[in-house]
Amino acid sequence: MQSGRSSLGHRENIPLTIIGGAPRAGKTALVRHLLEHAAGRRAAAIVGDDVEIEQTLIAESDGPRIVLDNGCTYVRADDDGTAALAALSASRDRPEHVVIDRAGFADLRRMTGYGYMPGYSLNGAVLVVDASNPALSNMDGTDESHLQEQATIANVVLLNKVDLIDAEHAVAAQRTLERLAPTTRVVWSDHGRIAPPLLLGLPVEPSALDARAVLAEWRPDYLPQHSRPTRTKTCENHCAWCLVSDAPIDGREFRMWAQRLTGRVMSGHGTVYLRDEPQHRHVFHFLGRRWRLDRGSLWGDDAPATRLLLAGVGAGGGSGSSPRVERAGDGPRAADIGDVA
Repeated sequence: MQSGRSSLGHRENIPLTIIGGAPRAGKTALVRHLLEHAAGRRAAAIVGDDVEIEQTLIAESDGPRIVLDNGCTYVRADDDGTAALAALSASRDRPEHVVIDRAGFADLRRMTGYGYMPGYSLNGAVLVVDASNPALSNMDGTDESHLQEQATIANVVLLNKVDLIDAEHAVAAQRTLERLAPTTRVVWSDHGRIAPPLLLGLPVEPSALDARAVLAEWRPDYLPQHSRPTRTKTCENHCAWCLVSDAPIDGREFRMWAQRLTGRVMSGHGTVYLRDEPQHRHVFHFLGRRWRLDRGSLWGDDAPATRLLLAGVGAGGGSGSSPRVERAGDGPRAADIGDVA
């Protein structure tokens, strides 16, 4: 099997992750954790509030811009963040991923529009919810409707501060969120701690795959173990799969496979070599329970090949029977989109 380094690393746009949630839900803690544990990824965060950072982690500070010793960058933006996003995209040393968190309870639907700015592609939206907030179990109609709207837009709801309540109340909070937004993935955390690849995807560098990663040939019947993680565990660790194929793949088989991709897997990206459109690379993206397949550029001098990186909770991988699909949809061949259960 070829390494496929160039095809997997083909990303013309910067992936952008939107962070939303009510004040004091833990958004700042999540952003801080993602940047401080970027694991070799040069990420940037645009924030509306000051972030407390340990001085030992700061390599450079210049007004609203702070560079950490791992190469990640904070940018304080007092406006809506548009100018900061444009500046990052146009910079000589562009980040590999950008996270944006606006002050207050910003509207996720409006914020997802940032992902369509020139130079960016939308990685997804994460809604941070305070599990210890008593109002979560006693909402009026207006509050419930607002939470439902935001949770439905999000790819992932991070039920944060579960360390402040017992497991029974945490499960009840998760059930409330699943009832309001049944197609959105809900995971637990405390202090905003979650393995960054689960939300941002795995970096394309070979170092992102260690000895614990599963390297396998892509097959239409191959699925990482699909049993759901127990609800009493947060997601501070992750496992990885790299699926490869040098032969062209039937488009219908791939879309059926993507519809079944769920359970342990929380994020995924890569390029797909489709038999029905062999001249174009196709870009695959998966986050939470939703996937899309976009027609990309021509292969050019790159050898056509399928290279997919998947990150999930738990450990190990393997094939297994597919879980029940609640809802899945196919859009135009140029941009397939689906939801999986």
